[in-house]
Amino acid sequence: MSHKALLLTISMLLFGAVPSLAMAKELPSKSATDASDAKIVECPLAANQADKFALCATATCWTLDGVAYCKCDVMNEESISFSFDYEANGESRNICDTLLQGNHNGFTVSTYATPRQIETDYQPETEKLGPPMGYYTCNTESGPQTYGAQCDGGLCFTSTQGQDFPGLGHINQNEIVCSCPPTLSKAPGFQIAGPWSCKPGDKNADNHCCDQDYYEDMCGVTSVTATGTVLAVNAPIGTARALSIKLDGEVPRFNSCRFK
Repeated sequence: MSHKALLLTISMLLFGAVPSLAMAKELPSKSATDASDAKIVECPLAANQADKFALCATATCWTLDGVAYCKCDVMNEESISFSFDYEANGESRNICDTLLQGNHNGFTVSTYATPRQIETDYQPETEKLGPPMGYYTCNTESGPQTYGAQCDGGLCFTSTQGQDFPGLGHINQNEIVCSCPPTLSKAPGFQIAGPWSCKPGDKNADNHCCDQDYYEDMCGVTSVTATGTVLAVNAPIGTARALSIKLDGEVPRFNSCRFK
């Protein structure tokens, strides 16, 4: 990994830096399992491999004994992740290997692809992926640190599909429950997906398309001690945009909510 790419990756993880298209293209490219190589990988690693994964970017979660369980979508397409590297049977592996292993062992992994419901050109009548959504920016720079669920790399179990799950209700066959750790935000804040009451791409200068109650609830979780705490999946500001640029090769346009 180049020094510039390494610094860019660190800034995204810690400070939510929003890269340009040119900068995002300098993020590490698709890698096999060399732990000394890039930490950002695109899965699958080969065109003939299965591409199933869980997309949790728009999910909400329910906590049980300090663990967040999130209702995520089952997808079949290319995805991207801040990969973990590990050794198994003397071989170096990463998150793409874990995804492949899960295909025949009753689990999958949460990685990232651009959620269509967030994009300004989403067509809910024809794509039928549910109502449009927006990315809410939660500012923690001047207030207390708050919690969200960090799902990238979380394990998800196919036994939950078609079943009822505590706190999440019925899980459809195209959905799956993923286990994700609650994490405290770092300044300047984080982003979560939430309701968007307008048409995709509508102007939102005064936040009339956004739900302030949802913002206050999901951006203000200061403790996960109590079982039943509801969380949204979060990421540092700008991370979703940067990963979408890296994966899709173009700058995404998202519905956006930013309360003061």
